[in-house]
Amino acid sequence: MTKAAPKTFHLPMLASLPVLLAGCGDSDDLSRYNRMQYASYQECLIANQQLIQQGLQNPCTEEDDDTDLFKKKKKYYGPLFYAGSGSTRYVGYSGRYGGVLSDSGLTYDSKKGSYGSFKAPVSRGGLTSTARGALSSGG
Repeated sequence: MTKAAPKTFHLPMLASLPVLLAGCGDSDDLSRYNRMQYASYQECLIANQQLIQQGLQNPCTEEDDDTDLFKKKKKYYGPLFYAGSGSTRYVGYSGRYGGVLSDSGLTYDSKKGSYGSFKAPVSRGGLTSTARGALSSGG
């Protein structure tokens, strides 16, 4: 019986793997985005006035509260946002109702103090409510 040659792995290639994985754009993973919940649609519009002035369309949405089918309460949310290193990305909605995400977004570069646009990584229909985080505002 002959002994098989041991398999070898080249460490430099394996050592670069974390760097490659880190470069895979966290800001393109919508599950990492959050959004604020507001007491009313109007409150949401007021709170996001700066984003509207910079070109973000439909930053607010109105959704049915599915937790109580008899009271038909509404929930109001602001845009999805992701704060990365030096920039924040915002994704609005395709319209006022239903929470379907827009395919374009707004980005703010805090180092330059400037806004820009980007193609939002949205699949058809956007996210399910369980994939979106929600923070509540006072009110």
